[in-house]
Amino acid sequence: MSGLNLNSHMKAFMASLHKLQEKEVMTDVTLILPDQSAIPCHKAHCEEYLVDTVDLSNCIDYYRYGQVFNLKLLIKTAFDFILFKFQEFREISYFNKLTEDELVEVVSCDRLNAENEDVVFEAVVHWVNADPDAREEIFPRIAPLIRFPFCSQTALTNDICCNPLMQKSGCIDFAHEALWSQFHFNCRPAIHNARCVPRQAFHLRGSKSSLYRLIRSNFSNKVSLSVASFVDGSGIKWETILAGIATKSHRVITSPFGLYLVDNNGCSFVEPKLKRATPVSWKPVNQYSALAFIDGKIFAFGDYPASKSVKSINLQELNPEWKSEQEMLHEVIRPSIVQFANKVYAFSGWKTRVTQEFDPALNEWRMRSQMPGDCYGGAAVALGDKIYVVGGDEKVCYSYDPENDEWKVLSKPTHKYYNNAATVWRGRILIGNNEHVEEYDPVDDRWSNRDELLPDGDINIMMLHASCTI
Repeated sequence: MSGLNLNSHMKAFMASLHKLQEKEVMTDVTLILPDQSAIPCHKAHCEEYLVDTVDLSNCIDYYRYGQVFNLKLLIKTAFDFILFKFQEFREISYFNKLTEDELVEVVSCDRLNAENEDVVFEAVVHWVNADPDAREEIFPRIAPLIRFPFCSQTALTNDICCNPLMQKSGCIDFAHEALWSQFHFNCRPAIHNARCVPRQAFHLRGSKSSLYRLIRSNFSNKVSLSVASFVDGSGIKWETILAGIATKSHRVITSPFGLYLVDNNGCSFVEPKLKRATPVSWKPVNQYSALAFIDGKIFAFGDYPASKSVKSINLQELNPEWKSEQEMLHEVIRPSIVQFANKVYAFSGWKTRVTQEFDPALNEWRMRSQMPGDCYGGAAVALGDKIYVVGGDEKVCYSYDPENDEWKVLSKPTHKYYNNAATVWRGRILIGNNEHVEEYDPVDDRWSNRDELLPDGDINIMMLHASCTI
């Protein structure tokens, strides 16, 4: 009986569509056939069909088709498919037909899915060799987008350094930089630039993420750093890797290479793998700015009184100095800052709920949907395809979808966490202070007590940070 009902409903539905087509109601696309006859169609239906059929044979064609007809869902689906299947670039139809701009867009994307950068280098060389006369001169413009420090050491020494394209184009310095970097030979000072920023896929390889704990006791201005190890697959044991770091740090800037411990008078750079802390020459702007590491620079957002100010300092310069950048659209005091894909987001601030998005490619800010509530002193982290704003005096947990510019109110943590950095570890969010630690599971929308991560003794400051690289 249910089969008969389904069949009759389908016939009725198709009949209704046929009537709409005959009367040209809600038809927004006309297909012109080879014999010049015309068929009025429903563009939404066309897009849905194409989205459902994206594969290796058509993803590039569909991506271009979506741009021609402004089919945003098709553009996103096809582009995401190219990124996700990038390791199979030889199987992607028309990969060698990508324009320079299209290849740049793919290779520069943080979401490109590759186990390491060996694949990215191979793909770019493959693309150049498909039309060497026209493309060899393009290679030097694309090579800086390859994150050579994340190539395997074998590929760097045996293939990349010996590649004629690298040698003829003058790009061989990128390979040498990678070999001497903190990720390989580590024979020179740490390198801080966009090539040393790992892609999201590198983070998501998962099991190699380390959890670090910064502690300052009530009886000392010195900070110690510990790393977690696991006992019997469940319990956690902490190993102190740095003790007695002299700092009055009240702010921490995280980077792929280490931690910047910032107080009002100066800064120390901590490299956990090397078990060393080094004073840096630059001074912080002020205590009311939000500090963040973005593409090889330290940025300071906001001020007191509330300001639109954005300043940056280039750590690669011999004598780095703070320089003014494109101002925000709304004045803020210490917003929550996070980098997501190729954009930077500034959330909230004192007595404001604004969301501001910066596009480095266009060098411009734009306003987005306001936060659903206040969250001064909270923290922002990127996890999956969302940004989460957590903590603060209001004990909030909000998720933000950058693609659709939508906010969602989620379950609150139990305790207040003010001016404490949150961190992403094993697919969940950790936030803590000197009294409590909680963990948020975005799948179940649930907070759990993780006080076992607290140190023993009387402490003044405790902060957790997870990283795959530092």
